[in-house]
Amino acid sequence: MIKFLSLCQLSLLSLLIVSCAQLGQKRGDETSDRQLTQEEVKKLNDEAIAKVSDKLKQLTIAAKASGQDKITYLSSDMFLKANSAQMEGDYQTANLIYSHLITLVPKDNFVKSKYAVSLIRTGDLDKSEKLLEEVFADSKSKDSQIGLILAGVYSSLGKSSKSKKVYYKLLSINKKNEDACVFLGKAYALENKFKKAVSTLKKCEKRIKKKGIFSYYIGKMYVDKGNLKQAERFFKRSARIEPGFSQSTMALGVIYEEKKQNSKAISTYKKYLKNYPDDTLILNRIVQLLFSSEKYGDVVPYAEKLSDFEPDNLNLKVKLGILYTDVKEYSKAISTFKMILAQVPANDKILYYLGAIHQEIEEYESAIEYFTMVTTESGLYQDSSVQVAQMLSTLAQTEVLNTFEKGKFHKKFLTFVDDKIEKLQKLKVEFSVIKAGYFENINNVEEAINSLEIISSNDSFTENHKYYLASLYEKGLDFEKSSDLIFEILEKEPKNAHAWNFLGYSLVEREKDLDKAYEYISKAIKISPNDGYIRDSLGWYYFKAGRVSDALDELHKAKKLEPLDVSIQKHLAIIYTFKKDFRSAKKYIVEAIKLAKQESERKELYNVLKSLESKRVPASFK
Repeated sequence: MIKFLSLCQLSLLSLLIVSCAQLGQKRGDETSDRQLTQEEVKKLNDEAIAKVSDKLKQLTIAAKASGQDKITYLSSDMFLKANSAQMEGDYQTANLIYSHLITLVPKDNFVKSKYAVSLIRTGDLDKSEKLLEEVFADSKSKDSQIGLILAGVYSSLGKSSKSKKVYYKLLSINKKNEDACVFLGKAYALENKFKKAVSTLKKCEKRIKKKGIFSYYIGKMYVDKGNLKQAERFFKRSARIEPGFSQSTMALGVIYEEKKQNSKAISTYKKYLKNYPDDTLILNRIVQLLFSSEKYGDVVPYAEKLSDFEPDNLNLKVKLGILYTDVKEYSKAISTFKMILAQVPANDKILYYLGAIHQEIEEYESAIEYFTMVTTESGLYQDSSVQVAQMLSTLAQTEVLNTFEKGKFHKKFLTFVDDKIEKLQKLKVEFSVIKAGYFENINNVEEAINSLEIISSNDSFTENHKYYLASLYEKGLDFEKSSDLIFEILEKEPKNAHAWNFLGYSLVEREKDLDKAYEYISKAIKISPNDGYIRDSLGWYYFKAGRVSDALDELHKAKKLEPLDVSIQKHLAIIYTFKKDFRSAKKYIVEAIKLAKQESERKELYNVLKSLESKRVPASFK
């Protein structure tokens, strides 16, 4: 009695094939320390395949000798295994089993067709061709599916005439065979028979009504020839014939995009989506285009819709979160990023986004929590640390100004900043500047100066940092140090307009040596005549010198050049108050309040506004 292998045993044989490289590697590891070469691995694979093939051959021979029952049993077992391997993408194993299975059932066209398709997957087109020819002939050319596959194989093998012959056979049996029509047209196009390709597809379109695919392929052929005008015409025709055929709308939109007519492309996609809102192909395209065009308000509903269809698409969810942030739908943005964070815990970018959103809506403690979760290995760590320092500074300032005490946030801020100054040498200057800004805003100018002086010799201490230190010296009434620092800048850059302006404005503010102040400011004007800040200084000099009309002329020039500067608005308000034009003065104070960034400055300006409303000269203006 012959013993047949069970399906389980056949599985073991096929596993031997796909894993023999690993088995061979292990065997090599056990016998020596060296790694196997590719040639050695291939040899082991070939040996294993040969053994399995030989075993299968013996089984099929034995089955044939034992009668139809054994053939049926073994062939069923082998087919199940071959089909399973094919479904899993293991075409090598499938082909090996099919090659022996077909000797058991040589007339089974279903097995032949399965084997032929598996052979195509491994590039063995010659074997596949023979099998498909047999199956197609047996069907008397009526099996359109096999015919199309066979024609495709002919085409891949460069047998264009045979390929077209099959398509004609299929069309002679069924004139409305859509696939045969399309592939026949494409076959002519591959032969550079453009007119024949187009006429073939047009004939198909007449026979097969309400199908946009034929004009679509004609359009594609024109694209290949570089004739976008004709391509556009046929894509439009395709869309008219079959409005729901999304490929024609997509192709039309892509042409507009290539022509840099993004608005036209967007309009085309939107029009289509009104009737077919669930088409993910067009949804994807319009989301990408609107996003790249920075039309964030428009893209949100489409991105939301697409996200519903692609719930596991994290990149899309990130985009959606960014979109919500941009259109100021912060609660939706936070919810979206939290959802992503649940799927990819500790992701530095998502933590950063959450921190930035909470920072934007001034929920600083939540923002700090997320930013501090960004690890030191992340490229976002340094910037996250800077954001935390700035927010702790804001919280500490508010605490000091409201309670007149240096409480928990003051301590947290200094501990955090001093730690980063020590650990992040590249950002030592930046954190020291944040520290100086904090002390300046709580009116501790001495500590602010100390914070900068300590790092003034650092290579990263720039000209802007020197200006800031000079301005702190001014606040601390150490005008000699301030001037020395600015002259130090001028020694290296004698044509530095802002340095000359700094010196001049300082003298004007102190109402000291106005002639010298005018000399410095004039030098700055000569170097940079269209600088609004320097024009402001000149206007302020004129006012201090009693030349009110000239002062207003210069300050209005300055305002035109720098419309968002608070000081210029305040200077205009002061001069109009001096002229008793309280209405104009009030106008510029209101503007200054809108532009002011510090709460203390806004409070001061509100007090000025109250005085102006009662037509009194504010105390700070006297």
